[in-house]
Amino acid sequence: MENMMSMAVYLVIADTLDIDVDAIYPDSNLKHDLGMTAAVQQELDQSIMEMFNNFQVDFSQADTVGDVVRQIAKVTIH
Repeated sequence: MENMMSMAVYLVIADTLDIDVDAIYPDSNLKHDLGMTAAVQQELDQSIMEMFNNFQVDFSQADTVGDVVRQIAKVTIH
């Protein structure tokens, strides 16, 4: 279940940042590695909320893709 959820998060990130999903890894830094700006962060937050039942990522606690996945997994899997 978590792997499917991770893939969904990767696809949302790839679509929002307009990058190839194969360029995304759990340790990819959202800003430094993937180039996420404040505007893109808002767009990503909205896309995640649409996909995951209005869940809002705490980006102050999420530097990497893995951090985002863990935050969502904590709420959606439990």
